[in-house]
Amino acid sequence: MREPGNGRTAELAGALSKRYTVERELGRGGMGIVYLARDVTLDRPVALKVLPAEFAENPDVRERFLREARTAAHLSHPNIVPIYHADEIDGHAFFAMAFVEGESLAQRLSARGPLPPDEAVRYLREVAWALAYAHARGVIHRDVKPENILIERGSGRALVTDFGIARDVRQQGLTVTGNVLGTVHYMSPEQAAGDFLDGRSDLYALGVVGYYILSGMFPFDSDSASAILVAHVTRDAPPLSSVAPSVPEGLAAVIDRSLAKDPIDRYPAGEDLAEALDDALAASKSERVAKEGSADVVLSERQAGLLWRRAAQLQADALQRLDASRITPSLTSTASAEQRTVGLPTEGYRLRHVQAAAVEAGISEQFVALALAELPSEKSGELSRLESATWQERRAAQLLGTQERSCAATRIIAALPHRVLQALGLALQQSPWELTLKDPVGGHPLDGGVLVFDLPGRALGMGMTYDMSYTWLGLRHSLEAKQVQVTLRAAPGAPSSTEVTMYADLRPGVRRNVNAASWWAGGSGVLGGVIGAGFGAKLLAGIAVVTIGLPALGVGAAAAIAAFAGYRVAYRSAVERAREEMGRALDAVAASVRSQSLLGTAAPVRRPVLPRGAGDDLTIIA
Repeated sequence: MREPGNGRTAELAGALSKRYTVERELGRGGMGIVYLARDVTLDRPVALKVLPAEFAENPDVRERFLREARTAAHLSHPNIVPIYHADEIDGHAFFAMAFVEGESLAQRLSARGPLPPDEAVRYLREVAWALAYAHARGVIHRDVKPENILIERGSGRALVTDFGIARDVRQQGLTVTGNVLGTVHYMSPEQAAGDFLDGRSDLYALGVVGYYILSGMFPFDSDSASAILVAHVTRDAPPLSSVAPSVPEGLAAVIDRSLAKDPIDRYPAGEDLAEALDDALAASKSERVAKEGSADVVLSERQAGLLWRRAAQLQADALQRLDASRITPSLTSTASAEQRTVGLPTEGYRLRHVQAAAVEAGISEQFVALALAELPSEKSGELSRLESATWQERRAAQLLGTQERSCAATRIIAALPHRVLQALGLALQQSPWELTLKDPVGGHPLDGGVLVFDLPGRALGMGMTYDMSYTWLGLRHSLEAKQVQVTLRAAPGAPSSTEVTMYADLRPGVRRNVNAASWWAGGSGVLGGVIGAGFGAKLLAGIAVVTIGLPALGVGAAAAIAAFAGYRVAYRSAVERAREEMGRALDAVAASVRSQSLLGTAAPVRRPVLPRGAGDDLTIIA
């Protein structure tokens, strides 16, 4: 357990030990402390919410806490966190609920700021459905706010927690919780006035949530809790469009109606609010398509084909790198990368259709996003260079000794994704890494988008790099990669950790390395032939020229084969060195996260010591 020195926590763990193993604290507020625990009988993780000691000493408050928990336990809905058990043991009033692996809506807003309309409507609609279900069964939440809305990692589903508990405890008065400012922003006028409440009070609070997640502002704000309560009762909320003009007009109107002072003027039920949100979003999408249809991203046949092939290749490369025991169903497929290219689009396609078709063909969205991050424009002249015929690809694989056309390094960092994202921005753009951040591709990095960084320096070919960075010697100088891409996702089986992967596209340097290998082998063969001819002429003076040529051919062929073999070893060594370089960069990110967690500041950057092999000074990879 994380806090053995906390007497109250240790006492709780001992009291509940027969049924729950308390592992660590997840969070706390005025109305309770939440712990991650494991149900001993069912062997499953649960979240335990425990009534604080100052409230638990009051038998009336304790009884109301348990009664409301048991009431909420009768609710069974996909968007409501289920309650498994409520009890009091040795003076500890608590209830056990499902542990949701993810983050609260408040945490998401803190990490990203105001949400785009599509995402905001999805959460608001699901919460409205949950509230409608509860209201139909006589349960009113009374404390709807972003902290009580959880976003499940992976599915993106919104779940409402703490039904009916907070309001009853607060019957002792507003100031008893010590958390007034965090709650009064969402109170309906009738709740602030102490009047009778029904489900429409929750819909008002949900309207405030919508106002906040779309604009980043509250309709009413002040340093004084009482001033906020008075404003809820007496003043009309500023129209959402006045503080967030980018929000679609119809969606803003739905939020504005939810904030009506008189409950009669609001939506009568959660289903009606959910339907209104859907209709408003659909209307705004139709208007946007009508106005901006010509601006939709369209890929040419060549770009669509290249996107498909590269996504399949990235997935195949990843499968080769993974240990067989770690391969997940989302990455496996009986079709090979070459087979997945069958049925490529034969005409121009909208980007979203190409992406959907690739996913339908069995290619993970992660690799489709990475391929999109690498995709050049039709006018850049890069398409022809990246499109290689099958025989050219086979020749490259023979000369370089590998079919991998990407390089990747992965680290598991013990921090939530939003903290890791902040550390990435701090660490990778500083010396010695000196990466340059570009626009992300495929959406926000915390939603599956791809971070794109330019590598420092400019490759001139044949092993020469202008303004060369020794930190990226293998990746930039030897392999001639131009960019790296970074993806973040929740670490499987580790709810508080993040899996960070850095990728590099090796295709830009393949052609030059193939040409260099050919020149290297050819030159070595000619040099070997000259030496062999001279040696044969010396030993066999006066014999026919054909006889002299045999040792020359033999020595030349042997020299060429040895040169090919040496170049293959050097190329694979360069790929491994590049992988180590990316790993060291991610290690620096992990160090920055640890430093910020412990000290509140980023870790000092130290230039890494580059490993040197015996042949490093003599090896040149073009």
